[in-house]
Amino acid sequence: MSRALWFLGVTAAMATLTWVVAWWMVPVVAAVWAYARRGDVAVPLLAGLAAIVAWGLLLALSASAAPAGSVLRSVGAAMQVGAGPLLVLTLAFPALLASSAAALVRAVTRPDEVTA
Repeated sequence: MSRALWFLGVTAAMATLTWVVAWWMVPVVAAVWAYARRGDVAVPLLAGLAAIVAWGLLLALSASAAPAGSVLRSVGAAMQVGAGPLLVLTLAFPALLASSAAALVRAVTRPDEVTA
């Protein structure tokens, strides 16, 4: 199966399981993906990108019901970071979780051969 299909599947799994179960499913999905594709050196990077896309979609769905930017402004003001940096921090969190989980699994499993 190609990288693009894996990426779409992992993105869908991260978004769905985050919505249904909890945020901690992001590193679980990334770890399973890294184990399944342990020969692919790009998995940690792609896991982080998949997490950004998945949470971006979830944020867009959640924000569509609220007045434009209301939550970002109020929470950003409470945290004293502003709306833009809060959005970046919110998307960086799952990216770091997924990338580190995938990199850990990749380091522990030590694949016999590496594919590009």
